Amino acid sequence: MEKRALYYASSYVKEFDAEVTSCTALPDAAEPRYLVELSRHGFYPEGGGQDADHGSIGDAQVLDVQEVPVLDPATGEKQRDAVGNVIVRVLHTVDRALPVGAELHCVIDWARRMRNTRNHSGEHIVSGLVHRHYGYNNVGFHMSEVMTIDFDGPLSWEQLMDIEAEANAIVLEDRPVTALWPTPEELEAMDYRSKKPLSGDVRIVDLGGADLCACCGTHVQRTGEIGPIKILSMISHKGGVRLELFCGLDALSDADRKHAQVVDLSRLLNVAPSEVVEAVKSFMADSLQKDRRIAELNTRYYELKAEKLREMEGVLVDFEEGMNAVELRKCCDYFMKHTKASVVGVFCPKENGTTGENETRTCSYVIGSTALDVRERAKAFNARVQGRGGGQKEMIQGSLSGTAAEIQQAMQEIFSN
Repeated sequence: MEKRALYYASSYVKEFDAEVTSCTALPDAAEPRYLVELSRHGFYPEGGGQDADHGSIGDAQVLDVQEVPVLDPATGEKQRDAVGNVIVRVLHTVDRALPVGAELHCVIDWARRMRNTRNHSGEHIVSGLVHRHYGYNNVGFHMSEVMTIDFDGPLSWEQLMDIEAEANAIVLEDRPVTALWPTPEELEAMDYRSKKPLSGDVRIVDLGGADLCACCGTHVQRTGEIGPIKILSMISHKGGVRLELFCGLDALSDADRKHAQVVDLSRLLNVAPSEVVEAVKSFMADSLQKDRRIAELNTRYYELKAEKLREMEGVLVDFEEGMNAVELRKCCDYFMKHTKASVVGVFCPKENGTTGENETRTCSYVIGSTALDVRERAKAFNARVQGRGGGQKEMIQGSLSGTAAEIQQAMQEIFSN
């Protein structure tokens, strides 16, 4: 951690000038990439769960920023200064070479910086409240398209909604956010959160009394700048829970998307947005009732057809229309149980229409048997009818292309004992 970094003096430094002190080409990179060091540190390097800043140095684009510890050439151990801080090099990955010694203007991608800053401050408030109320620790934190926080204890959704409400109340109170560099003696007297033992300079961030935590990240000046905090989901994770959440503009954008979806659903269902949930429940109940009725009618259809085929022995080949994969399997299974056939093949063209003996059609199929292992013969069958598929020894399924006559012949030749 570089105590003199501009982002520690203020997270709101958008532009600065710095001298290029080194520029080294990255070997074996797919595209031209260079590692650049600067005389001043204004780009935040990846760390503490926070993504690195992007932006530009002169006409070069900054694609990544990393802190790399300086190692003792004799021992290979990390070098430390007199205070105990690990000495680091701050390496900026850029897309073109920059002249060493040049004084260049640096610009930070401000939308990215502020997104990360709001998320990080929002994470502190949520983590601080969980720790205060339930004693659990934040054991994992990551920013990407959605922010995740891992806690080392179980939480219910109702508890999380209480945490969310309290966090947003703290945002609305617009409390001041301060960063401190306490002396070792002052640090010893503080009750603060930290994931690991600390040495050297320690930065403590106070989120207006909502959280007091050792942190190297960027933060807002007041909690009101965070914007809304929205917990999206919770899953069990390593004995605790993992949360997904949005802060600030991310939370607003997510709310906009979901509101638009509710409005679209309300139009489709012809109800008010506030009535969408009940309308969907009613629709699902009606759909389930129809599915049950269709299943009953299908079973009756299988019964009637099986009556006609009951005395059929050997290989039974049946062509159907308009059946889906589940219905094909049920039909095949019913014929296996209620006819004398040793092998049953049920075929259904993927496009509705009459299937002539010599008309090539693309069909879905299910083949089953209680007498032999149909899986062993699947490869030979598929080769005959341009088919693809497989399954278990009792039943296989897939698709094929052929005429009814070709399918009949392949079934008889390959599946007859």
